[in-house]
Amino acid sequence: HGVCKHYAKSFRWLRFPCCGRAFPCDVCHEEANDDGHEMLWANKMICGFCGKEQPYSTGDKCECGARLTKSRSSHWEGGAGCRDHTNMSRGDSRKYRGMNKTQSAKSSKKSDKK
Repeated sequence: HGVCKHYAKSFRWLRFPCCGRAFPCDVCHEEANDDGHEMLWANKMICGFCGKEQPYSTGDKCECGARLTKSRSSHWEGGAGCRDHTNMSRGDSRKYRGMNKTQSAKSSKKSDKK
């Protein structure tokens, strides 16, 4: 699979036209740039499952049907700590949590002590 230390959720390799070599990601390409050539964007991608080389696309499926990137959940953006309320289900109690507050309970306690 095309997994590297920078993008663990990717299963594709990228072929760069500047050197003709394939790397798991652009950062790996930059780290391996020993001769200092001018780097260009990848124009081909190689499936980490079947090895098929195809034109680069932002889509996440290969022609063999394998997913080249792991999908994120519908409301939690990759564990980054920020819920996307627009994608959350109406039935999720956390979607509308705190929408009617004018002041948080914590800050109101602080202002009462002053």
